[in-house]
Amino acid sequence: MRAPSVKLLTDTFRDLTCDDAELIRQLARTRDDREALRTLIDARCPATASHIRRCFGDPYETTSYRTAIVLYAVDRILGTHGVEALGRKEFAPPLFEYCNMGDPHVFTLIYRRDEDRLFVGSYGNIVEKLDDGEAD
Repeated sequence: MRAPSVKLLTDTFRDLTCDDAELIRQLARTRDDREALRTLIDARCPATASHIRRCFGDPYETTSYRTAIVLYAVDRILGTHGVEALGRKEFAPPLFEYCNMGDPHVFTLIYRRDEDRLFVGSYGNIVEKLDDGEAD
């Protein structure tokens, strides 16, 4: 999974430290290595590790679950209000997932599934493009 640079992350999210921005990038980079991701989550993301311990089965088993784990950890790091899905109903799983900042026009981190990347943007703009048929 690709992720924005540390500079872009810290410029966009003013309260984010360079260390936390680098952690977001590490989470994205290790998403495909289940053991490396598990080790990173256990060492650096205690709230996410606690959440995972309450899950049934092994959430590290598939790429889609590991993506959800990464997004959950990023939500905790940014202090946002959960991870939300966004996309037309014919997309299953959803085309986009984003960390909810509480305002659709405030920049946040958005995951675009078909490009396997995190990017900075506002989900309000994506909704407008989806309504116009441009975000497909």
